[in-house]
Parts: sequence; structure tokens; C-alpha cells
Amino acid sequence: MTETDVPGPTGLPLLGNTLGWARDPLAFHEQLADYGRVARYEALGQERYLLTDPEDIERVLTDTETFPKHEGSTDQLSEIVGSGLLTSEGELWERQRGAIQPAFYMDHIKRYADVMVDRTAATADRFTHGETVDVHEELTQTTLEILLDCMFGADVDFEDRGLYDIVRTLQTPLEPDNQPITLFAPDWLPVPMLRRAERARGELRETVTDILEQRRESDADRTDLLSMLLGSDTAMADEQVRDEMLTFLIAGHETTALALTYTLDLLSRNPEAERRLHAELDETLSGRPTIEDVFAFEYTEAVVKESMRLYPPAYEIRREPSEPVQFGDHTVPEGSLLLLPVWVLHRDERFWDAPEQFRPARWLDADSDRPEFAYFPFGGGPRRCIGRQFAMTEAQLVLATLLSEWRFEREYEGMELAPAVTLKPATDVEMTLRRRGEASRQAPATSRSNRR
Repeated sequence: MTETDVPGPTGLPLLGNTLGWARDPLAFHEQLADYGRVARYEALGQERYLLTDPEDIERVLTDTETFPKHEGSTDQLSEIVGSGLLTSEGELWERQRGAIQPAFYMDHIKRYADVMVDRTAATADRFTHGETVDVHEELTQTTLEILLDCMFGADVDFEDRGLYDIVRTLQTPLEPDNQPITLFAPDWLPVPMLRRAERARGELRETVTDILEQRRESDADRTDLLSMLLGSDTAMADEQVRDEMLTFLIAGHETTALALTYTLDLLSRNPEAERRLHAELDETLSGRPTIEDVFAFEYTEAVVKESMRLYPPAYEIRREPSEPVQFGDHTVPEGSLLLLPVWVLHRDERFWDAPEQFRPARWLDADSDRPEFAYFPFGGGPRRCIGRQFAMTEAQLVLATLLSEWRFEREYEGMELAPAVTLKPATDVEMTLRRRGEASRQAPATSRSNRR
């Protein structure tokens, strides 16, 4: 068989399946899964192939030579972060991964636990019983503050340097509503949003370079990520250190904020799961959360895993075959776009009992015979997310800090999604804060659109 024999939906002349895919990528890919192991469609002038067999997905993710990252999918990030881990390939990626990996061992992550709790507690201290907040906005700000502290150290005045606003401006072109402009606007067109992002990119690079130069001149003993990279045995050029720090900064906080946002949403819809989580926190914590508490958590970890099953921030992974490859009876051509649909596999009834339901307890079964790549929120193989332990530790400590004191009641009917570079909520995620123990006293709700 050839690529033309791969099953898939019939498309329109010139447009292919672009309209159906653009209308709702998640639902479109779910429908494609009905075609079997491999499905083909065309969108935006590209041949695309969707894989739904966990063994095929494992093969793609473990063979990075045959299946490198899809070049077009990393162009936007490359413009922002340069040649960091997310965008580099080959020998450069291998060298950088080896140099950076030790910074994300658990022995180092333990040092960041206090920062994670301190920053989250500072956010919670500003909460008021009965007020309504956009939890996605609050969590995005909190995880950005955590990451900046862990990357550069608490002595850097991020607010004075304007880093928060710079990062937000830089990420604006990646927002779902702005994707059509970002993808299709010609370089010569003076789009204000893109011009602002370009200026922010330059400001961020200058700021990181300035911090890097100051750190090189300092002989203080430090444990932040930047100091670890500068002290690495493999001599890393300043430009490469800067690109890696930019990569962590852009990619490292948003996905965790999204995972936490969806977790609070799911808990607000599932009171029994919320009660069980509160019970574990009440039993485990003897004050503020610590790294030792994370090692003791069982249900809290299960809640995070189940949230990332239902709402994976990285909802699809893209690869590009460097040669024609065979999957069963079907051949996928060189240079096509290969899609690994995390969202689809995470909700596939072949691997999950009641896949649409939020059931954290499913993760407490150690004897599951589920295929490894039926669940891959952090990717897999050699390019599996280097910060996965950091992210899981942070998510549990943030949850424990917030939920040991607060409950979150949603003020909306359903969660509308806007898939773009990551899986984002389509609208504000407004929730009313109830201090635990005072939840029955219905204080009048107040609202605050932007805390800072």
C-alpha cells in the first residue's frame, strides 16, 4: 500500500479538510481515530497523518533520528527562544540535554520546594473570602513568579525589570485568537501586535544577557538554575545559556498553570474527589507543605495525573519523518506532518474505563495493564519533557498550599477550550473563593479582573 491508501475524510478542492480541522481540532481528531491505526487528512496545504496505536507512538517518540520535530511547528518558538532544548536537534540537542539534565534531578528540585510554596502562599494571602478571580490568570502569574525565582534567584527584581509584562507581550502572538494573524501575516505587513512582540523579544534577550553577565562576575555560591548552567562541566557559550533560559521561561510556567487551572475546574465539578483531596491534605500536612509531603501524597498526585489525562496542556505532538515509514499496511511519506494526538489517546475507551469521567482513583491501581503510551502528557522517549519532575512537584505543592485553606467554586457552566500552541481555556476561568470552614457563610461575591 502507499500513502494514498491511508484512510481518511474526503476534503474540498484546494482547502482539503482545513475547515473541519480549524473549526474544532480536538473533535476532528477524535473522529479521525475511527479510521483506525493511521488516518490521513489535508489542512493548510499539508499532508497530515494521525497515529492512534500506542506502539506506533512509542516508536515515533523513541526514534528521534527517523522522526525529528516537525520544522514548521517549532518556527514560532524558535523566533522567541532561539536554539533551546525545545527547538534544537541532533548533536546540539544531545549536548545541551546532557548538560542541563542534572539541574532537574530530584536532589536539585528539592531546593526549589520552598520557593514554590512561598510564592503560592503570597498569592493565597491576597485572596478574600467570597471574591471572584480568574484562576487561570492568578495561576499563570504565580507559576511565572516561581519559575523566575528558581531560574535566577530571589535577589533579581523582576518587577523592576518589567519581566512580567515582557513575557506576557511576547506570548500574545501564541494566543488562540491571534494564531491566524501570527501564522499567515506576511513579514512585510506592520502588524502592531507582532511589532510589540518583536520589541519584547529584544528586551527579554537583553535582560537575560544582563543577568547572565552579572552572574559571571559574581563568586557567590548559588543554587538557582542559571548558576547551575554556568557551573556545568560542559562549557556553554553565553548565547546558548541565554537560549536555554528563554526556553524554560516561555515553556516552563504556562503548561503548569494550565494543568492547575483544569485541576481546580475538575475538583469544583466533582465534590467527592475534592473532599478526598482535602482529607489527604488534612491528614498529611502539619503546617505549610514541604517536599517530604509530596513524597507522602497519593491522592493529590492522582488528581494531578487525572487532570492531565482529561486536559493535557500539550494536547498533541508533531513529528516529521525523515524518510518514508511503514505503520502496519500503510506508508507515511517523508516530510509529511505526523500527529500524535495526546488528547485522543487520553480519552480512548480501549485504554480507559469511563474515559470522559474524572476518576483520580484509577491512578491508585498499581496493577494496570494499560500501554505506556496510552498516557503521555510529557511526551516520551529521549525528548520527554526534561522538567516533568519539576512540574509534578510544583503542581502538588501549589495545590496543597491553596487547597489546605481555600475552596474554589466555578462561576461558569462549562469549560470551553481553545487549542493553539497549548490547550487553553477559551474564556476567563472565574471562580469564587471560599475559605475552608467558612464555605457555608455566603459572603457577597466581589470580582477582580487583574490582581497585579
